[in-house]
Amino acid sequence: MKTLLLALALLVTCSAWAEWVLFSETDTNTFYYDPASIRKDGHIRRVWELNDLRERHKDGEMSRRYRVEYDCKQERMKFLGLSEHSEPMASGTVLKTLGEDKVWREVPPGTVLETMFKIVCAK
Repeated sequence: MKTLLLALALLVTCSAWAEWVLFSETDTNTFYYDPASIRKDGHIRRVWELNDLRERHKDGEMSRRYRVEYDCKQERMKFLGLSEHSEPMASGTVLKTLGEDKVWREVPPGTVLETMFKIVCAK
C-alpha cells in the first residue's frame, strides 16, 4: 500500500518539473519523454514518458503520463505506473491511475516503444 501511495504521489507531481522532449508523432498521438528522469541501474533504465492525444478519448482523457522500465539487455519493458489526465501535457484532473505492471513484455519492433527503448538504452 505504501508503494502504491508513493507511486501515485510521484505521478501527480512529476509534470511540474519535467522538461518534456518530443520523440515521436503519429496521426493520433504526440509522444514525449523527460531526459532528466532517465535512471540507470546496470542494464535497466527507467524514464518518465508522456502521450498527448490529438482528440479526447472516450473516457475523457487528453494525455497519459507513465513511468517505464526498460531492460536493455533482454529487450523488454514494463510499466511502473500510469496516470490519465483530462487535459494535454498531464494537466487538468487525474482521471485514472494504475500501479506497476509485474509482467515484462518484449519491446515490439517498429513501434514508439522501440524508439524510446533505443533512446534510453543508448544513454
